[in-house]
Amino acid sequence: MSTETAADVRIVNTTPRCEKIGVVEGVGGNAQYARKNALEQAAERGATHIVLESAHPDLEDGMTIVVTGKIFGCPPPDEVLPPDGYR
Repeated sequence: MSTETAADVRIVNTTPRCEKIGVVEGVGGNAQYARKNALEQAAERGATHIVLESAHPDLEDGMTIVVTGKIFGCPPPDEVLPPDGYR
């Protein structure tokens, strides 16, 4: 499911079964910087996973590259459910 990890946010190809936090829009001079900007925004908002769309030029100026990503907060894989004390 995952393809790479950056800034503690895992980039995934499919929507994870986790809480959707929202959407970020990364911008930069090229696709690499736009992706990095989107990942930084996702990390700032506490996301653990992101599904990125393809990079495209900004329609207003044509010079800036934009990458949109849906961000999610997933529990850690080693989390025990139900938590201790609730059994």
